[in-house]
Amino acid sequence: MRILGGRIIQRVCTENTCDAFLMCSRGLCVLMFKSSKIEYLPPNVFRRLEERKNHARQQGKDIIDCGTANPSGAPPAEVVWALQRASQVSENSHYAPTRGINEFRQEIANWYRVRFGVDIDPDTEVHTLLGSKEGLFDISLTYLGQRDVALIPDPSFPTYHDGAYMAGADIYRLPLRKENHYLPRLDNIPLFILKRARVLFLNYPHNPTGAMAPPEFMRDVISFAKEHDIIVCYDNAFSELTFDGNKAPSFLEYEGAKDVGIELFTFSKAFNMSGWRLAFAVGNRHIIGSLVEFHAEAHTGMFPVIQWAGVTALKDIWPTSFLAEQRADYQRKRDYALNKFAQIGWPVDKPAGAIYLWVPTPHGTTCEEFADMLLDNYGLLVAPGIGFGDTGHGFIRISMTCKLEDFKRGIDYLCDAIQMAAKPTT
Repeated sequence: MRILGGRIIQRVCTENTCDAFLMCSRGLCVLMFKSSKIEYLPPNVFRRLEERKNHARQQGKDIIDCGTANPSGAPPAEVVWALQRASQVSENSHYAPTRGINEFRQEIANWYRVRFGVDIDPDTEVHTLLGSKEGLFDISLTYLGQRDVALIPDPSFPTYHDGAYMAGADIYRLPLRKENHYLPRLDNIPLFILKRARVLFLNYPHNPTGAMAPPEFMRDVISFAKEHDIIVCYDNAFSELTFDGNKAPSFLEYEGAKDVGIELFTFSKAFNMSGWRLAFAVGNRHIIGSLVEFHAEAHTGMFPVIQWAGVTALKDIWPTSFLAEQRADYQRKRDYALNKFAQIGWPVDKPAGAIYLWVPTPHGTTCEEFADMLLDNYGLLVAPGIGFGDTGHGFIRISMTCKLEDFKRGIDYLCDAIQMAAKPTT
């Protein structure tokens, strides 16, 4: 208990959170609780991973981080130099336009035309984001409210759920199963859900399974969205990270897509710029306009210096061999892991893109228990599958973003642990 300005404040805390505090002033004591939205928000899988990693390192453990998707490679040197040059221009320290600077929006439009063959109006169909997570949250806060329904694949990136939950919407999960090629069965959604559905989240190449969606599915999604008046929020975070010659499309390539949705792209993984928080949304001008309106109220414009770095990444780095080298590095890691799993007879699907492996856990152990054991016994950090939805029971997600030698060592440890857990007890 401590005294601040005549008020006595006592925190009511658990190990990692503070749920309430007691304020006492002039003999009157009031117990202040945090918002119920925060209180009932599911635990954030990435925050827990960060806490566990930090705790283990404080104990002196050597940690192999295959849990968080934080690329170990450096950003392109030209992008860093562009950042340095732009930081020396005094005007770049002023408040930035909400939509983003003209030069960055124009380069985004140019890139979409060259990369995907999609025409984008830089003035009305582009919005810059402080990371794609911001855009995923904002689409929910802009278009969802109480009694509305968000259609969310399961498993999927947790922010889809968290943003819809914070907006007060109901969540309807769409199971993604191997037998359906990790595609949602839109025809199985009940009519009473469809009447309240407002936003459908999709992400291919998919986090965490690495699956890709065929063109016929994309066309079905557009027809579905038009029929039921649903916004499609397409998270294309891994379009530049595919394997075996696969080339990921843009959702906006398909006829009618711009009528029903938007697409998000992030520089985090493709360009090793995760900490820069640089992303954008493109697509339907009315949806983009609404996001800009919300952004103007809730946030500020992105630091122009980082936008100038984004111009360099799209204009000068994307046409070079940088991304091909990125893909080759991730494919080497994927192939090493799949070969090791095959040697022990462990069934792991071959991802076509993204930067993850979706690995079944041994029978008789939960994904949380198995992840804890890997960290405690081997110093290997992985993400429990339950953090990505209910269908994540029985899986862990392996991120391939650490250095190759560390990744190989981590996979070797994982295979040893699987074999030990799979041995019959006597």
